[in-house]
Parts: sequence; C-alpha cells; structure tokens
Amino acid sequence: MAELPKTYDPKSVEPKWYARWINNHDFEADPTSSKPAFSIVIPPPNITGVLTLGHVLNNTIQDILARRARMKGFEVLWLPGTDHAGIGTQTAVEKYLRQTEKKTRHDLGREEFLRRTLDWQDKHGGIIIEQLKRLGCSCDWSRQRYTLDDDYVHAVQKVFVDLYRKGLIYRGRRMINWDPAAQTALSDEEVISKPQKGNLYYVRYEIAEEPGRFIEVATTRPETIMADTAVAAHPSDKRYVDLFGKYVWRPLAREKLPIIADEAIDPEFGTGVLKVTPAHDKIDFEIGQRHNLPVVDVLTPDGRINCPAVPELHRSYYRRRVYFRKPSRTKTMSDLASGAKCQSSHALASNGFSVIRKRRKRSPSCAIISSVSFPSTGKKFTRNGLRTFRTGASAGKSGGDTGYRRGI
Repeated sequence: MAELPKTYDPKSVEPKWYARWINNHDFEADPTSSKPAFSIVIPPPNITGVLTLGHVLNNTIQDILARRARMKGFEVLWLPGTDHAGIGTQTAVEKYLRQTEKKTRHDLGREEFLRRTLDWQDKHGGIIIEQLKRLGCSCDWSRQRYTLDDDYVHAVQKVFVDLYRKGLIYRGRRMINWDPAAQTALSDEEVISKPQKGNLYYVRYEIAEEPGRFIEVATTRPETIMADTAVAAHPSDKRYVDLFGKYVWRPLAREKLPIIADEAIDPEFGTGVLKVTPAHDKIDFEIGQRHNLPVVDVLTPDGRINCPAVPELHRSYYRRRVYFRKPSRTKTMSDLASGAKCQSSHALASNGFSVIRKRRKRSPSCAIISSVSFPSTGKKFTRNGLRTFRTGASAGKSGGDTGYRRGI
C-alpha cells in the first residue's frame, strides 16, 4: 500500500475525481425522475475576464446547496451559463485593439469587429467555465447556456412579447444614461457619478403677459435651453406666487413656456427658479410627468445639439463652440460639463448663444444671459465682454438644472 503524502496535494487528487463525476453523469438532472425537483440557475459570470474571489465564494455556496440536496434525495439541476456582457465585452475588445494594434472598431468595420468580439467571447468564456470546473462545481454541463444562444434569445423575446400583449409591460419615454461614444444605454451601475464644481449662469426669461418684466433662472446647463418646456418654483416661495399660471418666453427657439409650482424645487439654490428640461435631467423628467409637460430632446445620439428651430446650432466645428474671454485662458462650453466624462463636447453653438455679461450688482461669481445674437461668422464671440465665472455650484441640487442625460 502506497504511503499517504504528508500534505494534501489538490492537483493530484481533484482532477481525477472530477473527471469520474463527469464521466458518470453524476451532475446531470433527469427530467423524468420521480424525485422532488431542486434547481439553481447560476448567476452567469461575464465573459470579459476571469473569476474573482466573489465568484468563488458565491459558487461555493451554490455547490454546497446542490450537493446537500442530492444527498437528501432531490433531483438536482444546477444550470450553468455565461453572460455576453455586451458593453463590457465591447469595451474590453476595443481596449485590447488599441493596445495591441493601435486600431478602433471603426478601423476594422462592423463584420471584422464582430468576429474579433466573438473570438474574445470564445477565449474568455472558456477560461471561466474551466475555472468553475476546477473549483469542483457540480453543474449540469450538458445544459450549459450562453445569453446570446439562438434558443435563449428566442425564449427571452417570446417572454417579453407575451408580457407586452398581456399589458404587464409597456414602452414609454424614460430617462436613461446614454453613452455617446459607445452609442448605447447604460445602467445606473455602469455610471460613476462624480460631483464637480461648475459654472452657474443666470438666464432671464421675459414674462409673456408683462413685457419688460423678467424671471431669472440659475442654471449650470445653458446648453439645453432649447429643450425647456417650463420654468418652476416652489409653491411656497412668496417671490413667485403671483407668477404661477402665467407664461414666459424661452430665449432660444422662442416659445411660450408655463410657470409652474412644484415642491421639488429648492428655494435656496440659485434664484429658486428651475428651467424644466424633461428630456435631459431626472428631476426635470419627474416634474414633467407630474405636470404633463412635453419632452423635447435636443441631443443627437453622439451628444451634439440638434435643434431644428435654431439650425445655426448644428453647423461646422467652429460654429459649435462658445468662447468665454478670461484673463488666464479661453473656455469653451465643453469645459462646463460636470459629473460624467461622456457628456457632449459640442454642446452649444457660438453663433446661437445669448450674450453673457457680468452683472454688476451681483457677486463676480455669476453671469447673466440677456439677449440673443446670431453672428454670420464663426469667429470668437467676444462682444460685450463675454465671460464666465467659477462658482461653487455642484451637480445634484435642484433649482439650477444640474445636468443632462439623453432621454429616449
């Protein structure tokens, strides 16, 4: 009889026994069995890399439950599979191409990039499955699935169609996180929010019923003025009580907008008045839903301004920038985005923006928009001392139009 080694060597023991379990079909579930059923669907790991310590812990717990159920006489199905992780996979493949070939997906073309992506999936998907087997996971590998398998995709589509026909789900316009580079929607988990200091602008909207009287809005997002569908203040704000129910003129893409009251507005932020842009801000969208406001989307899929009412806002590169003259440097509207890297760098046209000038009676940390001008050239627009000033306004506060996201 061979002497037992002093220490346990998993490499010489585990592969032999795991191969025996697989050859004996010990993990395969029998759908005709009379035993009580017990099943677990593995949370499919993404194929973009290798298993993490979290995966190891999670799958070890599942394996314990599956093996315990078998010992108690259940017919056990532990269904394995992998997730295509579309956005993550595309990002990983593009990063690999940049590092190894100095190319982008546009250089390869759609068909070749798709082939490279499938190759990536085959390689890394196989690594993950082998790691699960090496852990000793007692999955039914004969039923292994992939989230882009034809049968799987058909089953998912069928369920969605059935739910839609039963009225249990519906299609509607909702706020999403939009990536203009990858041209896709992102889940909240895939977006890293980062509060940043931005520029605060004061925009005057003329009261339609009282020419010459204005209501002033503090905003960090003048780029989306053309998508405003209302201005709002808190219902208990005495400064604006007499204006509720009246209308203002939108300064860009001139149109009448209602003045509404909503408790979501912070009277202490800015002027206490919010320009409501339902298509480009979550808070604004919710306000728009409560007041039945239209949703006006003025961004193209690649994050550029698209305003048919003011076509000058969508011309050549030099006509898409707004210049701000400061002692230290020239700022463009691309410098004003806060909170996310993927925001548009062509957010506002130089020949479609209202004149901004320093307001003397206010602290030098603000600017005011008081008129509209459309020069015929794309030269630097410096009339009336065009300036911006740094403020302490941060993303995330209502009352100042604190960011935009593409809505569909």
